[in-house]
Amino acid sequence: MFKKLLATVGVGGASVDTVLNNPSLRPGDVLSGHVQIKGGKVEQDIEYVDLILMAEVEQESGDHEARVAKPLGSIRASGALKIAAGQEIRLPFMLTLPLETPVNNAQALASPGSQYAPNVRAAVWIHTDLAISSAVDAKDRDFLDVHPLPQMQGLIAAMAALGFAHVSSDVEAGTIQMNHIHSSLGCYQEFEFRPMQKFSSVQEVEISCIARPEGVHVLLETDRRFRGDSYQSFLMGPDWQSVNWQAHLRQILA
Repeated sequence: MFKKLLATVGVGGASVDTVLNNPSLRPGDVLSGHVQIKGGKVEQDIEYVDLILMAEVEQESGDHEARVAKPLGSIRASGALKIAAGQEIRLPFMLTLPLETPVNNAQALASPGSQYAPNVRAAVWIHTDLAISSAVDAKDRDFLDVHPLPQMQGLIAAMAALGFAHVSSDVEAGTIQMNHIHSSLGCYQEFEFRPMQKFSSVQEVEISCIARPEGVHVLLETDRRFRGDSYQSFLMGPDWQSVNWQAHLRQILA
């Protein structure tokens, strides 16, 4: 009886550990692995096992900005089950990352030829929730190394060729719109570029991407000295590799 009472407050209860087969991946890839559950000192009823894809986003709160955890998607690895004392249960899973999942591999996001990696604030992880009936739930957190899509790397390389370095990236709460296309996860990522030369007429460029099956929709916000902000959007479609993006961006930034 005493062991059961302890288990209800999380002492000697079941534990959970999620093992990822491929924590380094790109948006749209399939993440696989298994959830390892180990029974504690008493038998317990598990209500469900959920895997939740999470991201850290910046959210405005009055005059301040706070960084909060936001769910991007989830799957149920298991429904109700019973686990005996000391028993081990292995639950395999597969989860497809949304195409709009924030990317965070700073090395892959660095401007070619730059000695500095951008400041990337885009943590993404898998939160495992083991819901235990009449007891404290067991939880686990496993971070993902999300590489950019090839189209994003192509944009970064083209911007570097024009003299703009990727300096930082953040994930904002909310949605963005490009013509008839809206972001769908309740957050979006911004890539900030600064000119490498001091006397550029362009002070800053912010690029946001909405990836879709037909390609990557791109929004450029350009901050020009004495002229304010301007916006331009375009699609990097299936033939994007045949386009001279350096020339295309030069025309936009002129």
